[in-house]
Amino acid sequence: MFFRADNRAAVFIDYEYWYVSMKDRYGVRPDLDSWCRQIRGKYQVERLSFFGDFQHPSFSGEVARIHAVSNEIIETRWENRGQAVKDMSDVIMLDAIYRLAAKKKSPPSFVLFTGDGHFQPVVRYLVQDLRKNVEVYGIRTTMSRALRDAASASFEIPSEDGQLTTCFRYIVADFDRIAQNHGNAFATYQSLVSRVSASNRIPREQVEIALAEMIDRGWLTKKKYRIDYKKPLINAILPEWNELIEAGLHNPG
Repeated sequence: MFFRADNRAAVFIDYEYWYVSMKDRYGVRPDLDSWCRQIRGKYQVERLSFFGDFQHPSFSGEVARIHAVSNEIIETRWENRGQAVKDMSDVIMLDAIYRLAAKKKSPPSFVLFTGDGHFQPVVRYLVQDLRKNVEVYGIRTTMSRALRDAASASFEIPSEDGQLTTCFRYIVADFDRIAQNHGNAFATYQSLVSRVSASNRIPREQVEIALAEMIDRGWLTKKKYRIDYKKPLINAILPEWNELIEAGLHNPG
């Protein structure tokens, strides 16, 4: 792959933010392979650094996944007299960015994966004072507005692309089928994910991300539902048809 001479970039990733945001919001782990492949296809990446408290039990299985895409894993846990000091990822990542930016041959582009507004000053400094191109990536609805405004460009994950919209339609089509065959349209989370994934030959994670997004937007509702008065309540997902019609995802005709 050939790049222009000025297409060098350094990438800094707040992995705690990425991992926790995806888990809390969508119930899935970060898709490291596709994102790193996208960045490497766009830039001549000189540095791809992951920052986080990787000694935390939550990240026990993540180090091996990160090693598959980069060997630059920066441990941010800091011990002070035997006591772990939390929230050092931002400080250590900021220090690394400033140190690289100060070098004479620092790359013209910086890519940051974070939604934290604490990074707004360094992004503004890189863009306005050093004339760097700075792209910021973050999880949908979690990015600081000041951070986005300071960057040369900002991107949300998952992006509102054709793939996500297509998955929305697959989910609505499944509810349409249930309504036509059974009258009341409802589904359990696992059955819905499994069915939409299998029938449309798409990854389960893709369905889970789309499903979480639809619930967040009020197109679907999670509630207790009773199939039969003799049976206990179950956790079900139901479509909000009026909202789906307004969003252009359902045509009752």
